[in-house]
Amino acid sequence: MRKYAYSWGIRVIFGLIILTFMFWGVSTGLFSQVHPIATVDNQRILPDQVDSQANRLRDQLQQAYGANAAAILSHMNLREEALQMIIERVLIDGAARRLGLRISNAALEEDIASQQVFQVNGHFDFQTYQDVLRNNNLQAADYEQDQRDALLAQTLEKMVESGVQISDDEARRLYDLQNESIALSYFEVPYERFTASINPTVRQVADYYATHGEEFRVPDRVKIEYVAYDPAILATGVNPTDREIDDYYQKNLTTHFSHPDQVRARHILISVPKDASQQTRKADYARALDIEKQLKGGANFSKLALKYSDDSGTALQGGELGVFSRGQLLKEFEDAVFKLKVGQIAVVTTPLGYHVVQVEAIKPAYVDSLAQARPDIITEMRRQSGAKTADQTLNGDLSAALNGESLSKLAASHGLTVVDTPLFAAGDQSGAAAVDPALSDQAFKMQPNDVRAVTGQNLYLVRLIARDPSHIPALDKIEGQVRTAYIRETAEGEARSLATKLLAQIKTPDDFKKVAAANHVEISNTPIFSRSSHSVPGIGDFPEVTDAAALVPTVPGVIDRAMESDGNSYVFCLLDRQAPDDQQWQNAQAAFTKDLLKQQQQQVWTGYLDSLKGRAQITIDPNQLGTGPNPSSM
Repeated sequence: MRKYAYSWGIRVIFGLIILTFMFWGVSTGLFSQVHPIATVDNQRILPDQVDSQANRLRDQLQQAYGANAAAILSHMNLREEALQMIIERVLIDGAARRLGLRISNAALEEDIASQQVFQVNGHFDFQTYQDVLRNNNLQAADYEQDQRDALLAQTLEKMVESGVQISDDEARRLYDLQNESIALSYFEVPYERFTASINPTVRQVADYYATHGEEFRVPDRVKIEYVAYDPAILATGVNPTDREIDDYYQKNLTTHFSHPDQVRARHILISVPKDASQQTRKADYARALDIEKQLKGGANFSKLALKYSDDSGTALQGGELGVFSRGQLLKEFEDAVFKLKVGQIAVVTTPLGYHVVQVEAIKPAYVDSLAQARPDIITEMRRQSGAKTADQTLNGDLSAALNGESLSKLAASHGLTVVDTPLFAAGDQSGAAAVDPALSDQAFKMQPNDVRAVTGQNLYLVRLIARDPSHIPALDKIEGQVRTAYIRETAEGEARSLATKLLAQIKTPDDFKKVAAANHVEISNTPIFSRSSHSVPGIGDFPEVTDAAALVPTVPGVIDRAMESDGNSYVFCLLDRQAPDDQQWQNAQAAFTKDLLKQQQQQVWTGYLDSLKGRAQITIDPNQLGTGPNPSSM
């Protein structure tokens, strides 16, 4: 090197080395440093972690709520929800480790093996485990770490909640308060009584617009066109051969076409807490035996389930559990039920308590013949082929669309159609949001003429045609709307003022009718009704009234303030208040106390999480959540 230090060859080599270091130096500074979206006690949370959690949360909501998921998602900021979940997970993990808690590999394996989705014929199947994870785009290591974190959180939560206790007296007092019945007398001052006399001037309308402009703001709206790559359409011409169908049948014979014994049954659950005393267990078992005796004597199962069952999910359906095979319910329950004959009634003991069970039907194990399975096999093979074709076709079309090809021409070449939406806002139950929330989510991240591939309930190719930013329309465009709003608000104020004036004239319950008559307002009386309904007969949902009725010191008594609902004002008098009787309490005691304990345990757990957040150093960058210009601390 020294000998040829000034040769052109060495100079070129040094030049390349310098350029290489320059490139990697700049690259390291600009590309490899990922800014965290948040930090928790100096532990970084990266954007891809939040995105992954948000995607999992979206999938869970879509699986749980189906077509209704779109409405729920429209009111959520998934990234904010996901970030809070990760922050809580970090805090829980730190607290658990400080307490010396850990989840052993054996406990993790037992938990995963117990999950029905990974089981075949009631037993853990490793191939099924791999298939389920692969079909949900999950890596085993990531899934197992998530499960370990979840088990650790459950362990800590149980420790925190274990100190919560409910006395019988406290439970009875709260039950009486929540389930007392009341009767009311009231008169209404409707706002429409005043609307005809309100004639705002041009200046009043303009002033109202100036001070209430935000109420008339039009939200961001977008207009898109999209192509849905429906696997069913793309696979229309796929016709598997007999050999392919037979191969599929043989490969999936045990997992898809072999059906185990199945039972259809219903039950009435007498729930027993894990820490219940022996005396409580004996009393609950006696209740179960009494219900069994009533059923064997001809009592109606559905009526008894509605009256006695602590399983709220099935009580309204007459205790129906539907059809199930082994591995779907508690082992102790299945072991007993699968020994019963059709029509038999028995009491079964499980960790949940005592189940009064009746078997309604038994379906023996069977295997679908190739002829029986053939239509389903063809449908599934077409679906798989269509999904593969959709993925390949979308990739090709995305490239063509980015180079200027129209979506309509691309769609037509595959027998598909283009959907052109009207302008819609985020959360609208029309346009793209009604079809698939993934379309709406992506549309609001795009600029006019942007083209993207979107994965949701289908694969989509999307182009943003136009964006209408949020704005307050000019007064001359919405003058009628502003005038109507002014009149209503003014009329509501007049109704409120008159109701308050009339209430001030009522010194005792005896004055109620006198004041109403003197002011020509009609009195309405409700029948006695449950305060827990939060609904006043003749008016509708009105929790402010049912809550206020509990605070009236004596009966009869006047509620001490005028109430408003839908712009109308009301004055109320409590006529009657009745607590539940002892028999009602005895019937409801076990379930109510159990639910109350869960509620208070959840409150304690939430308070514990809040205390962890209060002690931690948490910094969030709202720029990456779209919530503001500067990082903030919690």
